[in-house]
Amino acid sequence: MSDATGRTGFRVTHTKPVGERRAIVHEMMRELDPKAVEYWARENTNIVVEDEVLDRAFVNDGTGKFVRATSMQQVLDYGQSRVDRLSSPLREDKPDKKGKMRGGTVTTSMFVAHLPKSMCREVPDFYGKGRSRWIARDRDEAQRYFTDVVRFLGNNVVPGGFGAILGFDIQHSETTPHIQLLADTFADDPKHEGNLRPEWSRAYAAHRDVRGEDGKMVTGREKLERYQDDLKAYMVERGWPVEREVDALRHDKTATKATYGALRDERRDLDEKREQLKADREELIRDGEDLEREEYRVSLARKQVEKDRATARDEGRHEGYEQGHEEGLAQGRAEVQRLQQAAREQALRAQTAAQEAEQHLVSVKTARPLSGEQARRFFADGVELFASSLVKEINDPAVKALIEAKRQVYLTFAKSSGFGEQMKSMTTYKDPVRERDLKRHEHRQRRVEHNVRDVVANLAPSDGQDTEREGDGYSL
Repeated sequence: MSDATGRTGFRVTHTKPVGERRAIVHEMMRELDPKAVEYWARENTNIVVEDEVLDRAFVNDGTGKFVRATSMQQVLDYGQSRVDRLSSPLREDKPDKKGKMRGGTVTTSMFVAHLPKSMCREVPDFYGKGRSRWIARDRDEAQRYFTDVVRFLGNNVVPGGFGAILGFDIQHSETTPHIQLLADTFADDPKHEGNLRPEWSRAYAAHRDVRGEDGKMVTGREKLERYQDDLKAYMVERGWPVEREVDALRHDKTATKATYGALRDERRDLDEKREQLKADREELIRDGEDLEREEYRVSLARKQVEKDRATARDEGRHEGYEQGHEEGLAQGRAEVQRLQQAAREQALRAQTAAQEAEQHLVSVKTARPLSGEQARRFFADGVELFASSLVKEINDPAVKALIEAKRQVYLTFAKSSGFGEQMKSMTTYKDPVRERDLKRHEHRQRRVEHNVRDVVANLAPSDGQDTEREGDGYSL
C-alpha cells in the first residue's frame, strides 16, 4: 500500500430538472462516445485521453443489478421509466414572496467518491511542477473498493435503494481514480402499490418524520455527517486501508514505536507538517476539479433545459391549435381586432396624407413664377440677411471689410440687366427638372391612393362566414 493517508468519503450534489441528467451522463460516461471524449478533454485539461479506455460505465438492468453500458441513452431511458411510475406529477419551481424560485421537486443526485491515496501510486509533476497525478496501484482492487462504495450508498443513503441508482462510471482518466454515480430521489409509495414518490427531503434535508433522540428534526447537514461517518466505519470494517480520523502526528511510513518517538524531533515534525500540507493541497485540488466538473455539467444542462423548454412551448402551442382551446381563440380574436383597428387608423392617416399631397401638387402646378422685380427683391434681401449673420460672428476688421465688399457687389449685380439674363438661363435649366419632379410626385400619389383603396377594401366588415375556420382550431 501507499504511504499516503487513506481517506474515504463522498460528495453529493442535487438537481431538480430531469433534463439535466443528459448533461451529467454526457460527462460521466464520455468514454462511450468519442465526440464526448473530445469535447470534455477541451473543457477539462486534467483528462488523459489515452486512459479513457480504462473507464467503465454501468447501467441498472431494471432489477437492481448493474451491467456494462453500451450507450448513454440506456441510463436516461431507465431513469425516465422511473419518472413514469411517479404517483403524482413533478412540481416546478415558483417564485416566493421575495421572488426566489422555490418548491420544485428535486429529482436527481450525483455522487462522487475518490480512491484513497493509500491505494494509489503517485506520478509527481504530471500536470506541471507541484501537481501530481495519482493512479490505482491495482485496478481490480480499485474496482472492488468502488463496488463497496456503491453497496454502501444503495443500502444506506439513496432513498430508493439500488433500484434508484440509474448508473455509475469508474474513471481512471483524471487526476485521481474515482466513481461517479447517478441516482434519482424516488422510493416506493406506500399508498400506491407499484408507484414511486419523491423522498429527497427525507434522505437529505429536514423532514418531519425523521427526528433525533431529543425529538427535534434531524437537519440535512447532520444526516450528511452521519452518512460520512458510517461510510468510514463501513470501509474500515471491510478491511480497506482508510483511517476514520487522520492523526497527523501518528501517520508515518512505519508504525514502529521507535519511529513514533522520533516524530517528536523538530525535523520530523516539520516533515510531517509538510506532508500534511501536501495532502491537504491535493484534496483541495481534487475538490476544485469536482466543482469545475459540476459547473461544466450545469452549464451544459441549462442549455439542454432551455432547449427542452422551447420544444415544450412549441408543442404546447401546437396542441392548443389542434384542440381549439377557447382561451387561445379569444386571445386570437382580440389580437385580430386590435390589428384591424390599428390598420384602419393607419389607412385613415395615409388617406389624409394622400389628400394633402394631392393639394400640394395642385398648388405646385398652378403656382405662378416670380416676376423680375420680385426675384431681384428676394435676392437682395437674402444677400443682406446672409451678410449680416456673418458679420455678427466675425471680429477681424479685414474680414468684415471683405464681407461688406462682397455684399455691395451682389447688390449691384441684383440691380443690373445681367441679373435678369442669369435668372432666365436658370429657369430654362430648371423647368425640365421641375416638370420631371412633378411627374414623379404624381406617380407616387397614384400609388398611395391605390394602396389606401386596397387597405380600406380589405378592412371592410365581412358577412361573418369566414371569421372562423372550422376544424383548424384557431380563428381570425
